[in-house]
Amino acid sequence: MLKLVAFTFLFALASARPQDVDSNRIVALPNDDLLVTDIGFEKIEAKPAPEVVSVDASYAYGVDLSVPATLSQMNCLKTSRYAAVFVRAFTPTGSGAFDTTSINNIRNAYSAGLGIENYMTPQPLSSLQGYQQLDLLYNGLHNNGITVRSVWIQVTSPANWQKPQPPMSISSIALSLITGNWATLSSDVLLWYWHVLGGGVTGETPATFDDFRAFGSFKAASVKQFAQVESVCSLTVNRDVYAVGIPAAAKSNVSGKFADVITDNNKIVVGGVVGV
Repeated sequence: MLKLVAFTFLFALASARPQDVDSNRIVALPNDDLLVTDIGFEKIEAKPAPEVVSVDASYAYGVDLSVPATLSQMNCLKTSRYAAVFVRAFTPTGSGAFDTTSINNIRNAYSAGLGIENYMTPQPLSSLQGYQQLDLLYNGLHNNGITVRSVWIQVTSPANWQKPQPPMSISSIALSLITGNWATLSSDVLLWYWHVLGGGVTGETPATFDDFRAFGSFKAASVKQFAQVESVCSLTVNRDVYAVGIPAAAKSNVSGKFADVITDNNKIVVGGVVGV
């Protein structure tokens, strides 16, 4: 049975990049099974990402991934100054399914002392209702000894969610088609947005929130994906930055109020790292 978890959203925001409308491209990521109509994909070869040389006190770095990652690779991320990983725990393949790869990814991230978030990519064309898809994610992790505190919901392809609509900005489409113009979001619903000029190192944007533009009920962002399809520690990942609070939660030796972000009665906890 699904218990109460907090929900977060990952939107593709046109409002976040007002100066580069012509470069609003969709990049095909490894193991990305999204169905996108009338949108061309470009194939990008993952090349080594720049090193995280200096960390702004206002931000922490992380990666999001859907590919298997070994403990050695997770340790490499830690030593490379990444504080957290965002692990896909639900895939839109077929009717949608629990992503079993997430189990070892989460365990390895935990052993490496990284903060752990999880996200799902729902399948809107599935015969399964949204809550049933979320149940699959929750039960899949819970049955493997992993406590779910919150879930990020990836909804970056509005074209998959409804029949074609009159021209609108992507942020408006996301708000109206995906949330049904849900305008009463509580303050604990966080936003993760992306802004890239393309896949690979040359498509990166600054690792800050300076380009974010408020829309709907979202007045601020918590996480930004600023790079896509890059190689870090021999993993093909996207790179992210997020507000401070995560580095403290991701330390190997946690204590006090941050300790329960990592474990709960000796169980691994995913989610709740952002916003602590």
